[in-house]
Amino acid sequence: MDLTFFYQDPLLYILILAFFGGITLFLFLQYAHPAFGKKDRNLSLDDGAPGVSIVLCVRNEYENLVRLLPALLEQEYKSFEIVVVDKNSEDDTEVLLASLEHFHKNLTIRTLSANAKFGRDDLMALGVGIRAATYPYVIFFRPDCLPSSRTWLVSLVKTAWGKKADTVLGYTSFKGSNLLIRHDMMEQQMHQMGTTRKKMPYVSWGNNILFPKERFLSGKEFKTSTTAWNQSEQAIVSHILEKDSTIACLNPGGRVIMNRRLPAGEYHMNRVNGLCTMALTKSRGYWFLIGEKMFVAAFYVSQGLAFARIGKNGDSLLMLIPGGLLLLRWVTLWIRHAGYGSHFNDKGLAYTAPLWDLLSPVVHFYYLAAALIKRLKN
Repeated sequence: MDLTFFYQDPLLYILILAFFGGITLFLFLQYAHPAFGKKDRNLSLDDGAPGVSIVLCVRNEYENLVRLLPALLEQEYKSFEIVVVDKNSEDDTEVLLASLEHFHKNLTIRTLSANAKFGRDDLMALGVGIRAATYPYVIFFRPDCLPSSRTWLVSLVKTAWGKKADTVLGYTSFKGSNLLIRHDMMEQQMHQMGTTRKKMPYVSWGNNILFPKERFLSGKEFKTSTTAWNQSEQAIVSHILEKDSTIACLNPGGRVIMNRRLPAGEYHMNRVNGLCTMALTKSRGYWFLIGEKMFVAAFYVSQGLAFARIGKNGDSLLMLIPGGLLLLRWVTLWIRHAGYGSHFNDKGLAYTAPLWDLLSPVVHFYYLAAALIKRLKN
């Protein structure tokens, strides 16, 4: 091994070490808690646990509701209700809801008749559901998801009760979608959970989150400039999290699973809208993820340059140094995914984690550019 080669171009190897140190630091700061935080295995709750209202906004969701409502009604929790806002469904949703409401006292149905002159009815439906809720806590739930167990609700409330937090972030698994969507959505949620630990919560996904109901009724959190531009739960949740003490639920029972394959077009729209909302709400926690992706991109670019220079020099033994750092990076990724598997039981992504690590800066900056273009057009 000709070590004099390093003295001819020392800056490249100094940069590789610096970028490796940077991405390792980001890994520790941003993902240590969701990957290795303490998991509360005791799910028992005393009689003073608060009541919870689960808010569902649906339209033509008969097939999903046939599976979802029994899973929610069977939750092992003492005081909860399900508030379903039917947005003028044209299938058998109304018949299903009416039949179930007759037999379940903790199921409340509200019907919202759509009117085109009012535009999208997403926020209106959420408002109706929140105001119909009778308990002090509410959870938004998507009709195309399912709770992972009968202890799902207990897991969320136990986290809030035990940690004395106002808001609890639950995890949503996209295991039926393609690998790119699964990796990206997991990373977005893990980063979000990590920044809440640093008192910098933000949101790009409003599903499976426990909130105090009063935050939605106080009239202080919402900014018309945001909610009017992006009419979805993303805008509302972003403002709520700004005011609350927030913590992540690290118990596997607190996760929900999307029971369909998320289409690429819907995923693209949600990612762009989420970024636009975060820009409007000045979500400073997201800047850490941007910084991480810059370091990751720089690390792989510098690695490529080092391998090219070493290949040109002809001494293959020199590849042990950048190759060792590359392997060490991948080992840290595998360890992190082992922690995710323990806390969220979302397995199978560790094998492709190195490939995602290489592609993630491209995906990340693509969506940043798409969000910027959309904002400029509006």
